[in-house]
Amino acid sequence: MAGSRDNSRKKAPPPKDVVNLETAGDRLKVYSLQTLLTNKKNRATRDVARLGDVLLPWYEKSVRKPAEKLEGIVELWQLYVPANIVKHSRLLGLHKGALKVAMDSAAVRAELDAQLRGGLLRTLQAASRGSLYRVQSFVESPVDETR
Repeated sequence: MAGSRDNSRKKAPPPKDVVNLETAGDRLKVYSLQTLLTNKKNRATRDVARLGDVLLPWYEKSVRKPAEKLEGIVELWQLYVPANIVKHSRLLGLHKGALKVAMDSAAVRAELDAQLRGGLLRTLQAASRGSLYRVQSFVESPVDETR
């Protein structure tokens, strides 16, 4: 038969960790996050877009996993970095071995750079067992916590 489809092919099961999927007969619909959040009049997207289905994957990716990466690094930072630098710094994240640090002023940043060149970087690298290999620092205005 010239126009018939081959139904003997096996269908791959849907991924278990993807939550914005809906089966429609033999087809699998995939909705983008933007579609789920903005297209509330469409019944299909409204039924799929439960708040937990959208927020839980975002929380895992954006909050919990980065916090777990930084957990051990924070302790090392407080242990090996001088207290006057720790007091004026804020750890922002660890990505591919590069620790991002925001400093209150250029003077504190210069002091940190001098400490890193003087052996602090090698100490942090050894203590982190390879998870930290570089420190990226920059000056950021302090956040006013009195508001």
